[in-house]
Amino acid sequence: MMVPKHFSSLRYLIYICITFNLVAAKEEVFNRKFPDDFEFGAATSAYQIEGAWNIDGKGESIWDTYVHRVPSPIKNGDTGDVACDSYYKYKEDVRLAAELGIKLYRFSISWPRVLPTGKSDNISETGLNYYKDLVKEIRKYGMLPVATIYHWDLPQSLYDQGIQWSNVSLIPYIVDYARVVIRNLPDVSYWITINEPKQVCRVGYGSTYLAPGLNSSGLLEYDCAYVLLKSHAAMYRMYKKEFPDYKAPMSIVIDCQWIEALTNSPKDREAAERQRQFECGLYFNPVFNGDWPQVVKDRIAYRSEKANLTKSRLPSFTAEEIEEIKGTHDFLGLNHYYTMLAREEAEEAPFNETSWENDVGTVDSFDPNWVVESNGLFVIVPSGVLKVLRWIKKSYGNQKIIITEIGMSDNGTYLNDQDRIDFYTEYFCNILEAMDEGVDVRVITYWSLMDNFEWTSGYSAHFGIYHVDFKDSNRTRTPKESVGFVQKLARDKKLSCGNPSKYRSVPVALPKWTQIIRFLCGIMALEINNTKIEQQKVL
Repeated sequence: MMVPKHFSSLRYLIYICITFNLVAAKEEVFNRKFPDDFEFGAATSAYQIEGAWNIDGKGESIWDTYVHRVPSPIKNGDTGDVACDSYYKYKEDVRLAAELGIKLYRFSISWPRVLPTGKSDNISETGLNYYKDLVKEIRKYGMLPVATIYHWDLPQSLYDQGIQWSNVSLIPYIVDYARVVIRNLPDVSYWITINEPKQVCRVGYGSTYLAPGLNSSGLLEYDCAYVLLKSHAAMYRMYKKEFPDYKAPMSIVIDCQWIEALTNSPKDREAAERQRQFECGLYFNPVFNGDWPQVVKDRIAYRSEKANLTKSRLPSFTAEEIEEIKGTHDFLGLNHYYTMLAREEAEEAPFNETSWENDVGTVDSFDPNWVVESNGLFVIVPSGVLKVLRWIKKSYGNQKIIITEIGMSDNGTYLNDQDRIDFYTEYFCNILEAMDEGVDVRVITYWSLMDNFEWTSGYSAHFGIYHVDFKDSNRTRTPKESVGFVQKLARDKKLSCGNPSKYRSVPVALPKWTQIIRFLCGIMALEINNTKIEQQKVL
């Protein structure tokens, strides 16, 4: 029996199609590529790496005071007095960053190092020169300096005078400080006003876990959020007005973890979204829209009224303040680390029990199947970053996003950190998926360049790409295995996605173009089948 020639051709084409589909899927799914103009960076912060806490006229910060409390609130009684000793080793640190092949070096400026009393009438030229030299060194290696103006180290001198985050009297002082550093550091490529306002306010003012540890949940933490957002806006407006020739974009960095509904019930889904608004929207919404999220205003006002208060515990923005805060961003700075589950609280907490948790009205938990970091600090859920990015786009439009921190900690006992390589691979594959969906991510910044003082965890949590030996007075830096991963990704911008991983909680989606190829293959297969039918009719 003769086979029609067109059938032979189709069979040949379908063979090519299937082969190409398999090869293309392997190349595209398992070797994903970031855009050519996509960049990577590494982050640090002043108190966590510099040390030299009382050197060269530096004033004390609230963290200097906090870590020296007795008994110590820090694990193992650790302090940041020496930290990574980067005040003296900054040239080595910048060189190590450059050897990674990354483009951005993020650092923060210590307010009391530049202004020992917190006030601009007492400028430390030595402190300023340290940051001038740091920026110059970063530029020498062709990297872009990303400077954070405030990363938690409020001058103790101001705090002692009641000039702090729960008091609007702080605003002119932080604006003066910002003006000094901006004027003296014209070669900075990106400016960040404040790092992680939620940690400053909810944890620093709403608990004892971070400095100043006031434990005023549901009260001073909302005053703090109000003052902090007004401070951010005031710095941003000052920068745009007084430095029109500076081209460096400015924004705030907000940490946003993913809150997943415990069940698919309407109540739990509503509870999870409410907690997202209290966790992230509390700061995102004013920056983008000028005011608090409506659900946050409603919940706090309701519980305040039921507690017989004459006004809401959440300060209100005036119409003028809304316009002042709205739009104070040139990009969105995002820090992301972990995921939580949330469900609706079984019953409303007593109205006279004031706390952020009672205002939210949810109960948090974690899936026991989620992998926990080797030092037990965070859970690892790579799909969380994808869901956060989707939520941001849905809630606030397609903003230009710089991921300013993302990372995992180890327990410091090993250099072969394959777990970190797997972590970054899975999280970055999820970021690529968000980018496929149109989310405008421009930069990913590793937290952190090196192991450092991790706040109340002290030196027990090791987030670094480089290991630091804190038992060695020289604070020796040693590359971890992840250095090779970072270098290769910075060079090739290719990433292997889809390989088996203990971290994956969702399957990796096939790229759209491979789905089109499969569709065309299906059409060809249908044509072959129709040809067979026609042939049988002839026979």
